[in-house]
Amino acid sequence: MQGAFNEIEGEFAFAKYGDTNELDEIQILLDESVKASCEGLMVKMLDGVESHYEPSRRSQNWLKVKKDYLSGVGDSLDLVVLGAYFGSGKRTGWYGAFLLACYNPGTQVYETVCNIGTGFSEQILEELHTQLSALVIDRPKPFYSHSAGNKDQPDVWFEPKFVWEVKTADLTLSPRYKAAASQMEGGKGVSLRFPRFLKVREDKKPDEATTSRSVAEMYRKQDSVGGGKSKGPAADDDFEY
Repeated sequence: MQGAFNEIEGEFAFAKYGDTNELDEIQILLDESVKASCEGLMVKMLDGVESHYEPSRRSQNWLKVKKDYLSGVGDSLDLVVLGAYFGSGKRTGWYGAFLLACYNPGTQVYETVCNIGTGFSEQILEELHTQLSALVIDRPKPFYSHSAGNKDQPDVWFEPKFVWEVKTADLTLSPRYKAAASQMEGGKGVSLRFPRFLKVREDKKPDEATTSRSVAEMYRKQDSVGGGKSKGPAADDDFEY
């Protein structure tokens, strides 16, 4: 493949790789991917049956190692649940993904920041469905700042009651979400890349959630932003809903 294609700066490049089975060397590769604002590593066997890729099937042969899986790496936020999307497949009958928001205390508005569908066990999804079904409302509250696009609307909206702790790999700008949009150039809001549910914050009220100003500061403090590198689009690719 490398003999058949030529790299073109800004258009086409081969993925970087390393050939090792030493943990220390894998850690170095992971650290380099984090510094380059990549999601992480894909770890696989070099050859043999275990090296084969199977489309649309999870296996132990190809493993993601993402920086937000590591202790001390990635950011944690406390976000308010505003809506949900009906699940499919194994999540049929439950909510499969959720719309989360930060809080702007200056305007007293909840500003959407991401969709999330990763980090939930089946037991947690069942419990959340029971809890949140009691909070369903006919339409979003006037103090919800969210996308007006039809494809971006959740299947159900909720009263703002629950706060969840969420871990993210990175923060990025997105026209779909509204968090800290008034503080960003171009009117885009800040969103989370690869958010993952950690736990319900029973000790916090919705107006004690992470503020939009804090979200903006977290975005600006990223090495990739300070260095002038652009982020990739927000992604919700680790789940089916």
